[in-house]
Formats: sequence, structure tokens, C-alpha cells
Amino acid sequence: MKNWTRKEFLKTSVVGGGAALLAGNTRLYGQAGPAKGSANGDIRVAVVGINAQGKGHMLDYANKLKGARLVAICDCDSDVLAKRLADCEKVGVKPETYVDYRKLLEKKDIDAIVIASPNHQHSLQTIWGLQAGKDVYVEKPLSHNVWEGRQAVEAAKKYTKNIVQAGTQNRSSEDIYDAIAYVKSGKVGKIKWARGLCYKPRESIGKSTGAQTVPASIDYDLWSGPAPLTPPRRNSPKNGTVHYDWHWFWNYGGGDITNQGIHQMDVARWFLGEPGLPASVMSFGGRFGYIDDAETPNTLVSVFNYAKAPLIFEVRGLPMKAGMRAMDKFKGTDVGVVVQCEGGYVTIGSNGGAVVYDNDGKVLQKFAKNTLGQHRANFVKAVKDRKVTKGVIEECHYSSALCHLGNVSYLLGKEKANSELAEAIKADANTKDSFARYVDHLKANNVNVDTTKVMVGPLLQIDSANEVFVGSDKTIVAAANKCPLTKRTGRGAFTIPEIKKMAVAAS
Repeated sequence: MKNWTRKEFLKTSVVGGGAALLAGNTRLYGQAGPAKGSANGDIRVAVVGINAQGKGHMLDYANKLKGARLVAICDCDSDVLAKRLADCEKVGVKPETYVDYRKLLEKKDIDAIVIASPNHQHSLQTIWGLQAGKDVYVEKPLSHNVWEGRQAVEAAKKYTKNIVQAGTQNRSSEDIYDAIAYVKSGKVGKIKWARGLCYKPRESIGKSTGAQTVPASIDYDLWSGPAPLTPPRRNSPKNGTVHYDWHWFWNYGGGDITNQGIHQMDVARWFLGEPGLPASVMSFGGRFGYIDDAETPNTLVSVFNYAKAPLIFEVRGLPMKAGMRAMDKFKGTDVGVVVQCEGGYVTIGSNGGAVVYDNDGKVLQKFAKNTLGQHRANFVKAVKDRKVTKGVIEECHYSSALCHLGNVSYLLGKEKANSELAEAIKADANTKDSFARYVDHLKANNVNVDTTKVMVGPLLQIDSANEVFVGSDKTIVAAANKCPLTKRTGRGAFTIPEIKKMAVAAS
């Protein structure tokens, strides 16, 4: 059983109340525009959220990235903050330290903020950073829910003196650019479908006895931010009660489709050339193979119906076979993208490289410039040039929103027998293919597919222009639009500023 049942989740709509930190569209500390930088011209950077991904950012700015230097670090866990300060001192850098992000934003001698905090903080911290007159790099996904992601995009349009680059690092891969150009040339015909894959091992996080104690080193109000202030209900031996395993709880993350899968979702949509959201989405899956505290599925298939071709996303957390560590592969890929065309297909791995094959599996073309690691350097260049070309925030918003939309369908689903699901999707060849391989995968992991139920989400129609769900079933539509992954406005001092949608200039 999940800690948070579907029924309980659907009762939870927008979390809010309390006074907002900002009134209307006023600026937080007064936008100052791009800072002039330090005396030697380096961009003065602060990194926020330094327990995991942020540590890599921190060390790069401390001693690797030319044209920028680390001047501050921020984390609401004082133990993590102390460890990272020691890491910096080992490489000869001693940044200022902050527990509260808002206090950091008051500093006028910080030019740019790198946000690597948990997902549920990304949109709010991006907006606050812009309002404080800082340039912003925000890690993927851009948002915890569709609505707040749109607010971050509109903030970037409003506060034009500053720039935002998103951490969709595949956008810095020259290999993917070249592979897309190859497909667009028509050498392998039209795209039939694109599949994003996240076959990544995820073991059980264990079972706790209920609400757990927050470590004294963590300011849990700050850590929770716009999420409901509820005690953690997890306590894995590796990550404890707060850190990392938040990915598997709906208040903060969205499972591996939003954790790892956002990268592959972005690449798949990029290949399709689709500029926004699809016409509909439908998901099925579950948390199979073990019973633990986590809420998100470890197995998920989401089908997005775009005009050009369908985008299918598959998450698998269980191994190739029970007792193994190795993961399944689809056309040679486990964490990556497969784009099937009429006369062949392209595979893109997690390292950003790409290979084109004919339909018999013969290699037609390889792209291996290996420029994925340039993404952070591209942010430094964007700050200096005052223009973002790699990791545009609105592109990250759409790809992040796809992840949320897939999860919304799953959360609105009903448990059904696998035989019922097979019957319902028999007319759709792509969904049928994903289902057949899903069944084989579960069987290999000793999951009885005849008795185990699967959560089958409804086919949800999407108004892509307004980024909301529509349709004739008013009950389902209302539930979908009230889902916190569609819209959550935050709480109290951590309320998300609502930014008026900016008009698009005529071309």
C-alpha cells in the first residue's frame, strides 16, 4: 500500500493560504539588472542546494569554469553546508554560506544563482532570483507542477534584464543537433514514433512506521518551501528521513519520469519538433516487486499524442530479471531515446551521443562529438552574452510539463487487471508494444501479472494553449485540473507569485 492513496491525493488540490511573500507582480528586492561582476570581470556565482547535483555545480564553479567564480553556497541543512564548505576549502575557495535562500538574494555582489535544490523549489526560487535581479541557472525539471512552471516562464519574459538557463543538458549536445538534422534531411523517412526510456535500477527504500523525525540540522520549513508542511514518512538506511528519497513522494517529486526521464523526454520532444503540449495523454503502471514507503510508480508507460507522431515514455525501476542488477534495453538503449523512422531509427544514450541505424540494425551514421559537458560553460557564456541559446526555459517547461501530465493520468487511474488493459489498448500498436514488453519484464521479476492489478489512467484531453485539461467528462476534467501536479500555488511565505502572461510579439 502507498502511504498516500489515490483517493487521498485527489482530495488534495491547491495548497495555499497565508499571505504571499509578494503582492501582485512587484519585485522582491528591486530588480537591479545584470551585475557588473567582480573586479577581474568574473561572474560571481552562488549555488543553492548542494547535497547532490549541486555539489558538482559548486566544485565546477570553485575551480574549473573559466570566467566565473564561486562566491556563495546555500543549503537549509547546516550539516550539508559545513561539509560543502570543507570541500571548497580543499580547493582553495571559501564562499559565504547561507541557510535561507532569501537572505542570499539580498546580496548585491552576487551576479548569478545556480539552483540545484529539490524539484518543488525550482520554479519559486527561479522567480525570486529574477525578481532580485540575478541571472539564473535552474536544474531540471523546471517545476513540480504545470502551472508554476508557466509562472517561471512568464517571469523570465517579464524580467528581461536577466537571463535563465535550464539544466536540460542535452540541449548542449552537438551530436543530438546533428542527429536531428540527419532525420530532417529525409534520409530515413518520416518519424513514426519517439520513445523515451528510463530503465534505471531503483531498489526498495524500506518501510517506516509513520511520521519520522527531521534531523536537527535541517530547517524543515525552508526545505518544504511551497510544499505542504508535513512530517516525512520515509527513513531509508542510505538517505534518512529527508534527503534524496523525496523523489518518490508526490509532494516534492514525480518519480523517475521527472527525475531522470525529463532529460529523455526533452530529447524525444526535440526530435519531433513539437513546440508545446500534446492533444492528449494516457498512462498505466504501478509500484511492483516490493512494498515500501514510496508513492510514485517504479513502472510507468505514458503515451502522448502529438500531431506529428506519438511520444511514448517508459520507466522501469526493476532489473532485467529478479536477482540481477543489469537493466533491460530497448534497441540497445536503457536510459535514452529511440526515434523510429520509416527507413531506420536513431538511438540517443544518456551521454548525449547518437547513432543512426537502418531497419536491419546496420549503422548508417554515428555522432560522437561528446559536448554534453559544455552545458555549465554555456551558462557562463550566456551570462556574458546576455542571451541563452542552450537550455531555453520555455523548452524545459514543456518537457517538464509532459512528465507532470503523464503522472496526472496515472494518479487519476483505476486499478484494473492486466487482461483488461490489454483489451483496451489492442487497437493502438505502439501502446500494445509497450504493454507486451512491460508484461514480459514483470514476469521476469516474478510479478504475477494474472493477479497483480495495474493502475490504468484515463485518456486526458489537453488544451495546449492554456495548459489545462478539457473534455466531456466533467468529473475527470475537474479532478485533473485540481491535481497538485497540474496546479499548486504554494503556502504562506512560499506562495508562488502569479505572473501575468506576456503577449507574444509579432514576427
